[in-house]
Amino acid sequence: LGTSNFDQGHIAAGRLPASLIAIDLAKMANAGKRKAGSLDTLPPICGGAFVTSIVMYPADVVRAICMSNPGTGAGAALKGFLEAHGVMGFVKQGLVAEVTRASISRAIKFFMQPVVHNAIYGKPETQGTPISKGLAGAIGTVPEVIAISPLENIKLAAQLDKDGKFSGSADIAKHIMKTRGFSGLMIGYAGMQVRQCLWTGGFFLTLDWYKTQMSGIVSNKLAQDVLSGFAAGATGTALNCWTDVCRSVVQKKALADTFDASIPRPSPLEPLNPGPFFGTAAEIMSSRGLTGLYSGVGPKMVHLGGSGAILAVLMPRFKTMWFDMMGLY
Repeated sequence: LGTSNFDQGHIAAGRLPASLIAIDLAKMANAGKRKAGSLDTLPPICGGAFVTSIVMYPADVVRAICMSNPGTGAGAALKGFLEAHGVMGFVKQGLVAEVTRASISRAIKFFMQPVVHNAIYGKPETQGTPISKGLAGAIGTVPEVIAISPLENIKLAAQLDKDGKFSGSADIAKHIMKTRGFSGLMIGYAGMQVRQCLWTGGFFLTLDWYKTQMSGIVSNKLAQDVLSGFAAGATGTALNCWTDVCRSVVQKKALADTFDASIPRPSPLEPLNPGPFFGTAAEIMSSRGLTGLYSGVGPKMVHLGGSGAILAVLMPRFKTMWFDMMGLY
């Protein structure tokens, strides 16, 4: 099965180099299997992203409220949400939009990172450095943010809809399109792009390092993946929390403006303008300091740290199961 008589004789005599033995064993293990391409990784990536999105949705609701209302604590945010919508609000208020958005976001993120790495450096991301992995992850977020921006705005509008102005995600999308056109669905794009670059870059930059550190603390592989994934996700949160606060405030105001007919419709290119985003950052910094810029950091740490932990556990295991089932290597 892939070894010549010459090789077999030398293996028996103990004279074949270990590297050649490893190559022959790998050929034997992959006999009858097809080499996987980039698209073959999509099903397990989408599966892991979908599961993560559902599990972490309640934390995302609390995070969104805290960040769009700087100074609001997690407890107050949760209490206010339950008073307005009840427990079923976690199902009715933006669940579909958020699960769809987050699943697409994470699927594109984990699909694009190795593709971008290979395109830039000419080698798989498994052979890259922490810097190359992080940079590839950050660059790969451009198509991700373009894809998720409409759903991000729909989800935020639903989560902040205390007065019941909208009857669902479709109603929100219809309202935005009517008052702001298609570009209205891209409100806050500049801030979201900065946010995704920082979190994704930070996650891929540190994940392997954390795995190495955790291997010296705990011996269980599953525990190592959980802890390192949470730590990498929390690191990304430490880098991008301020961006989420600022873009949430920008989007909240822009969505509120859609109900005021006296406010002129912004230019279609307005979502690309980083001015409001950085202007909001300066305003919050001057009035509330770093505390204001990191409003909701607790729920966000739980949300994205937990997401990182689940992704670190599910992605490699889903990939292995899928490859084994489909005869891929």
